[in-house]
Amino acid sequence: MTPIATRIMVIAGLALVVGVIVTTRRIWIAALGHAIPSVWRIAKITVAEARRRRVLQAVILLVVLILFSMTFFSYLSPQEQARMLINGGLSAITVFGILLAIFIGAFLVPNEIETRTVYAILAKPVRRFEFLLGKYLGAMIILGAVVAIMTAVLVAVLLIQDHLVKDQADSVFNPNLGAVIFSAVMSYCALGVLTSLILLVSTISSPTMTVISAFLIWAVGSLQSTLHTLADHASGATRLLLLVLYTVLPKLENFDFRVEASNFLAMSLPAAINAVIYGIGYTIVVLVLASVFFSDRQV
Repeated sequence: MTPIATRIMVIAGLALVVGVIVTTRRIWIAALGHAIPSVWRIAKITVAEARRRRVLQAVILLVVLILFSMTFFSYLSPQEQARMLINGGLSAITVFGILLAIFIGAFLVPNEIETRTVYAILAKPVRRFEFLLGKYLGAMIILGAVVAIMTAVLVAVLLIQDHLVKDQADSVFNPNLGAVIFSAVMSYCALGVLTSLILLVSTISSPTMTVISAFLIWAVGSLQSTLHTLADHASGATRLLLLVLYTVLPKLENFDFRVEASNFLAMSLPAAINAVIYGIGYTIVVLVLASVFFSDRQV
């Protein structure tokens, strides 16, 4: 397909979308007027419930201790210290963020069903998709706060270490703060994609199976390029299975910029934008499917 034909198709698609939005504006404006307050109320309840759990404070404290413990490797050169702190700090943010996403997302819906709170919520004028969106928004607010705190601690550790090594002769410590924050933001975007998929699984499965499935999704989603390489060298049913997994599961590795940040490489803005657009589209599709499955569930 030529570039001109591609542009024509994009323009035609955008015109179609705008036409549908304008034509149905009365319907979706009324729906938004009802949905937004309901989603926000459920999100606030979800955040309040999470704040009462000590696991969030424990995770943040553990990450703080890990980050500050890395400053004791004084035998390394300043540049190596910076590289180790950045890579270790961003890895801690990613790993603990994903663990939180798994254990928060896996129990969002099942806990409400087990405690029968969902009956009281759905008895009010709250649609099921509003309930799920509220739970998802609440989870993302929690994860956003945790990632922001962990990133702020990492930045503080890098600045402290930078100040400590300035007194040494001929020493250069590059905290690379812009790349660190950029990488942390992209990790948060990956958490958004993973959390939506965990929420989908939780609507059709038990919490235990959801946690197991989430770990598998995390592992495979972080190795999508390897999966594609294996598919190229496989044949028959094995190749078909690998290609299905490669297509269906989220490409979480597209959001991983830890190598660039820790090795002081330039960040690829086009790659980040493509990853974010992919993540938004993937999340919307997954949340729609979650709403469909939850609507058919007897609760």
